[in-house]
Amino acid sequence: MQRSTSIVIPVFNQAAVTARCLCTLLGRDDREIIVVDDASTDSTRQVLDGFGDQIKVVRHENNRGFASACNDGAAAASASEYVVFLNNDTLPQPGWLESLVRYADEHRQAAVVGARLLFPNKTIQHAGVVICQDRYPRHIYTGFPSEHPSVKKSRRFQIVTAACMLVRRAIFEEAGGFDTAFRNGFEDVDLCLRLGERGHEVHYCAGSVVQHLESVSPGRFRNDHDNVTRYRQRWFDRVRPDDIDYYVQDELLRLNYEGRFPIDIEVSPLLAAIDSGARNSDLERVLQERSREVADLQRENTRLSLELGKRAEDSPELRYQKMRRQIREAVQEVVPAGATVLVISKGDGALLELPGCRAWHFPQSARGAYAGHHPANSAEAIAHLEALSAKGGEYLLIPATSCWWLGHYAGFQRYLDAHGLLLGGASDTCLIYGLSKNANPKVKNVHKQVTT
Repeated sequence: MQRSTSIVIPVFNQAAVTARCLCTLLGRDDREIIVVDDASTDSTRQVLDGFGDQIKVVRHENNRGFASACNDGAAAASASEYVVFLNNDTLPQPGWLESLVRYADEHRQAAVVGARLLFPNKTIQHAGVVICQDRYPRHIYTGFPSEHPSVKKSRRFQIVTAACMLVRRAIFEEAGGFDTAFRNGFEDVDLCLRLGERGHEVHYCAGSVVQHLESVSPGRFRNDHDNVTRYRQRWFDRVRPDDIDYYVQDELLRLNYEGRFPIDIEVSPLLAAIDSGARNSDLERVLQERSREVADLQRENTRLSLELGKRAEDSPELRYQKMRRQIREAVQEVVPAGATVLVISKGDGALLELPGCRAWHFPQSARGAYAGHHPANSAEAIAHLEALSAKGGEYLLIPATSCWWLGHYAGFQRYLDAHGLLLGGASDTCLIYGLSKNANPKVKNVHKQVTT
């Protein structure tokens, strides 16, 4: 019997996570399950073999990334109508697939249908993806309660996540599948935008619910910079920002035009807060970063509970936490108390918890939050650094996870060599530069050159 739907699951290591996902899918004969093993090095092969003919396995001898794995899985599918891409770090809830297929059957103009994804604490991870005013895509309503009215609306978006995505097979193949130029990021953004340009629609189905552990695979964000750069080059001047449209539609943002300007703006506290200058920024920072730490611990506990037999010290999350501790120790050694440090943070507020120092995101928005993207080139990075230095930034801290900046932004490194002073650190933990004459090290052992 030919099934109408094939489920394609790309995997790389995380055998226990994959097994748990598969166990939620088996026992039905109305679907085909295809697992693409993207050259795993753990026990994934043995685990998949244990499922026998309940699943179809496609094996890669070399790791090719998410796009290639999904494309090969779709090519191996026997279903003629629908292919569903599903991350292995998900736990589909009862009725999830039926809801996707029923929605697709009822909305023939939709080439792609995405699901409602929840974090383990039952808050929203995905309820559609919007293009924000800075022209970057972001998940809308992340962290909202799972039953909030705004996330229970099935509707059209420009983009949905491929963590759980139904596509019409014929349209997917006509578009050439996912673009393998992207590597473990932005593949779904690019596919949805390409299909939109071809006149197809992308929809979000609130009735399909999937729990998502999100990004437990090692090296998930290793190619972020190249992916963002490629997105900027291809889509930055072509996308249409639409986030505010949804906020107004959902009555979380209201504009009152009565009387003369200025207009009145009402914002739901769930959505945003107005910065009137009177907010307790220190308290907000502590609350935000404590929340991040709780999320980190929750994700780590999930990983450790799933990865039976794996040594805890081998976990990427624990290695990252160790790097954070080492960064704080390096700062204590060379940065005077009360100094202001710019941190290439990638939005990780925990990296701003530096002992005795003020720390700012780099790059950052006008309000001081993480900018959400990397500089387009060295000139942009230098201009931003000079602007923040003029505002009081005295040091630049480059964590080991961002040391690629010094190779990619060659002009930026030359600027640091000419105008900064490498005070300490090591490329496997962090590098710390002094940015002004007043930025003197606490220790006399000043390094002269960087090895990356």
